[in-house]
Amino acid sequence: RYLSLILFAFFLVFSVDFATQNTLNVNINYKIEWINFNFFTERPIFVPIFFSFAFGIIFSVLYFFISHAALLRKLLLKNKEIKKLESLLENEKSKQNSIVDHKNGMQHNHIDNYDDAEPELNDIESDNFKK
Repeated sequence: RYLSLILFAFFLVFSVDFATQNTLNVNINYKIEWINFNFFTERPIFVPIFFSFAFGIIFSVLYFFISHAALLRKLLLKNKEIKKLESLLENEKSKQNSIVDHKNGMQHNHIDNYDDAEPELNDIESDNFKK
């Protein structure tokens, strides 16, 4: 946390020191002929260096925010898909549980019916045995 502040302070000190030592003027000439644009100026050397550096920082920050927003969008879409799949899984689990409960109920009914029928057979066999 403090390291970034210390690095920023060193950068500011370096920037001021660089600007005071490099006061030599340079010619900046920029032409775009197909739109008839011509820019010419004479500035100290630190001005174009700092503008180039500042534009690089601005571009990097904008690119970071755009790519971060795209990644967040993908993450939100994936989270929605996960929630949808989890709800489908819960629905299938509840269906399977109801089917299993229904089958168990049918088996219990079948066993109960079989138990009810068995004493009658035992009674018949005991009657036959007595005879």
